[in-house]
Amino acid sequence: MDKIKVSVKRCGDYDEENLSSALDTCLNALGNFNDIVRPDKKILLKPNLLSPSEPEKAITTHPLFIESIIKKIVKITNQPENIILADSCVPLLKYNKNGLRRLYEATGMDSLPERTGIALNYNNNYAKISVEDGVSVKQVEVIKPVVDADVIINIPKFKTHNLTITTGAVKNMFGIIPGMGKPGYHTRFFDISTFCNLLIDIVVAVKPRLTIMDGILGMEGNGPGKGGTPRNTGLILASNDCFALDNIASNIMGLNEDKNPVLIEAKKRNIRGAFIENIELIGENISDLKIADFNLPSILRKDMKENFITGIIMRIARNSLNPYPKINRKKCNGKDCKSCKEICPQSAISDSPKDEDALIFDYKKCIRCFCCSEACPEGAINNEYTFIGNLIVNKYGLGSNKK
Repeated sequence: MDKIKVSVKRCGDYDEENLSSALDTCLNALGNFNDIVRPDKKILLKPNLLSPSEPEKAITTHPLFIESIIKKIVKITNQPENIILADSCVPLLKYNKNGLRRLYEATGMDSLPERTGIALNYNNNYAKISVEDGVSVKQVEVIKPVVDADVIINIPKFKTHNLTITTGAVKNMFGIIPGMGKPGYHTRFFDISTFCNLLIDIVVAVKPRLTIMDGILGMEGNGPGKGGTPRNTGLILASNDCFALDNIASNIMGLNEDKNPVLIEAKKRNIRGAFIENIELIGENISDLKIADFNLPSILRKDMKENFITGIIMRIARNSLNPYPKINRKKCNGKDCKSCKEICPQSAISDSPKDEDALIFDYKKCIRCFCCSEACPEGAINNEYTFIGNLIVNKYGLGSNKK
């Protein structure tokens, strides 16, 4: 059986000429771009528009990256009217016309129709689709443009994530869940394995035809929101397989497939792209691409020695010492914001009875989904351990791999 192709090209900035040339190299290496974007197809572009954030924050796919892709599609089809861009961000903004308008303006997407002729989605309808081979779900609600499209092109960001460690092609498709549906699914699937299987179910159901990852300006640390740190990683990745692309991206970050929660579950389901031996990397050697000092999220437990004592510690840590969200009072704008309170699927955040400007967490209700951290516009919610947890993290090196 042929190996799954993943192409990688270095690109240091969003300069139009440099970006266009690098994208050409990546897409030509796959060999089927012209077949995917035929003139008779309705094409959906699915970027990462996690929140209403400026492109330089590295939280969302860069608009210049998307524009360059659009131009290449239109060069083939000559039909920009058949292209629509759509996503549903965290419920910090309502999934309606006004909320979408604000999202597009903040992320720099609002100028794309005038510059390229494509459409931005303002339809807040959704539809249920079946997931025949689903593990966590057998049907799922998705935004309407997904079911209307003939071809879905997935355009994620090269980022870390404080729940799934990395966020890329597979996790990006969670964005097709409309509005408040996202925290609802977090409530149902608070266990990391069942949540990752939900992500896999979505990808298996909607079958993105092509993924092109914006890894020019990436994010490290406690992503995927403002708790993360932008970093010029200077890469573009492309593949017809979401899992294979994430496999390579994860390895570049320094996290192999056996430590990536999504790929661990994908391997259990025998999904080919989850196995590195099934992938043909085109353009670069993986050893040359790896970023030695890349800072993964602080929740990552790594480099554990497999022995009896540490095995016990890991079981205790998983059950009762998981990191928890904590508000940085100096950054928090609680009086005028309260985004975290609004998005929490468990209603675990409330106004402090002692200080009307402050918010407090009920950790008995908190399921550690970190939706609050994702939604916070100030990056004011940190992920921390209990006192005992910190002792274990520091003694056994279970935290981040920051050098």
